[in-house]
Amino acid sequence: MVYPPCKSVGCDIPKYSWPELVGKPGAQAKAIIEREAPGVTAMIIAKDKPRTLDFCCNRVWVNVNHDAQRTVAWAPKIG
Repeated sequence: MVYPPCKSVGCDIPKYSWPELVGKPGAQAKAIIEREAPGVTAMIIAKDKPRTLDFCCNRVWVNVNHDAQRTVAWAPKIG
């Protein structure tokens, strides 16, 4: 998986969390997040897979279940 270059300071993000996307297909959630927060890259990842632990205000982890639609497991948030 290729991560976007990390921006960790000087971020002006209008929204930090998307609880309303829980249960939605991961690809749909990614599109909504990137539309609502320009400059942010939403990263779809299986909920049980490891990921980098650094904080990046231009990245959102979209943790998905292993079901057919890869639905969002919990609220995506900046990080």
